[in-house]
Amino acid sequence: MAAHQKLHFFTCSVSEDLYGVSPDADGSSLPTPGGGKWVPVNDLADLGMAGDGYDEIAARREIERWGCHWFTSRGPREIYWGPDGPPEELAERAMASAG
Repeated sequence: MAAHQKLHFFTCSVSEDLYGVSPDADGSSLPTPGGGKWVPVNDLADLGMAGDGYDEIAARREIERWGCHWFTSRGPREIYWGPDGPPEELAERAMASAG
């Protein structure tokens, strides 16, 4: 992933403090286990003080590994893929990028 690649920000419709970042403008790479949906926001500034939890280095690293990034107002959050875990191709990519 290019370091200058545009990232798109989303807020979770079923959580007061969960945000997603994706290189996909439609947020298609953001998993939504348990329902809800990702609502696009124009940019990080639109999240107000919640944007303080965004760490661009962590986000880009996780996007390289998983294709997306989740964070809260307090910082990065582990992505929850649901009981079946991440899709097999993503799990393989993540293992390869981990070394």
